[in-house]
Amino acid sequence: MNRSSSGVLFLLSISVGVAMIGLGIIWPIIPVYAVELGAGGFLVGLIIASFNISRTFFNPLAGRLSDKWGRKKFIVGGLFSYSLISVLYVLPAQAESLIFIRFLHGMTSVLVVPIAMALAADIAPKQKLGLYMGTLNMAVMLGLGIGPVLGGTIRDHWGMNAAFYAMGGLAFFTCILVIFFIPSEMEQHLSGKISKRMSVKKMLSHRIVLGIFIMRFFTASGQGAVYTFLPILALQMGFTSSQVGIILGANIFLIAFLQRSMGKLADRINPKYFIISGTFASGLFVLGMPFVEGFGMILFLNILMGMANGLALPGGLVITGQLGRKMGMASLMGITDAAWSLGMIVSPVLSGIILDLFGLSQVFIIGSILILTGSVAVIFFLRDYHPEVAC
Repeated sequence: MNRSSSGVLFLLSISVGVAMIGLGIIWPIIPVYAVELGAGGFLVGLIIASFNISRTFFNPLAGRLSDKWGRKKFIVGGLFSYSLISVLYVLPAQAESLIFIRFLHGMTSVLVVPIAMALAADIAPKQKLGLYMGTLNMAVMLGLGIGPVLGGTIRDHWGMNAAFYAMGGLAFFTCILVIFFIPSEMEQHLSGKISKRMSVKKMLSHRIVLGIFIMRFFTASGQGAVYTFLPILALQMGFTSSQVGIILGANIFLIAFLQRSMGKLADRINPKYFIISGTFASGLFVLGMPFVEGFGMILFLNILMGMANGLALPGGLVITGQLGRKMGMASLMGITDAAWSLGMIVSPVLSGIILDLFGLSQVFIIGSILILTGSVAVIFFLRDYHPEVAC
């Protein structure tokens, strides 16, 4: 099974990575697009939050259905829906219309990355769980890192609508790759694993799961402030859309490049230490962003933040993957991903209110405090956690 599982991982990584390039293309331009359509800080936050509202509601359901019915059909359906929804982005005449479009986009997104992560964990040999999860997450982050750079360039040269069409085209291309190159028979081989499921209530009563859930919520709440309002901060400083894309891209690239190596280490060292140190450092780097000036310093802090998050992410994935083999892989990943989405709901709305009342600097300060709170949650809830010993 090692040869076939590694081949599926390679194909899955390519497919998901390309899809995430498309999603990343529109990431830095959505807040700017909303402002161009007349949105204020609160409405920008609500538009960003609508994507994650739907993810929060539909993620656990999609995970449970995937555990029951298999992975491939969900991934294909999500990618095809991506390609259709991209056309809707070019239609709005008012910013309020983006709320509905982002809600639909978020609903379909839960069918792609969380389900692909569950499939990667399903096929991973027990002693290589961190390596497999890190490899796929590296592809996800590389796609999100390339996307903002490409999106800013497309907008600067060909306009806003071209970026949305590019997202749709990449999603459709990826859908074809998955249909023809990800074998359905792999799911049949893993049907015994997929059948294991535990109720959402029982999962959240588990102390380790609850700790990961709380950590992801607070981390997302803090990082969402950066990813939502950094483009606005950068444009206020006089940066071009291409420079905004480079800043966000550098952040994500560093996360991506560390995933595989940190995943291998997380197979050998208690992964909770990666989460604690990474989230703590990330919070400190976010705190400094409103107090520096110039493209170079903003870029530098985002590079450091990317390195910190690249250290933290594999630890959470390994712990989730280990527990998922007992509780239901996609079900548990859907729950932890819902925690991230819930944080991304709170963050842009709260940050938008803070922006309107107190100014942009306070958005980043509150974001830093929230990320640091996530680090404290891991220290408390996972204080007695020890990983399973590979057989």
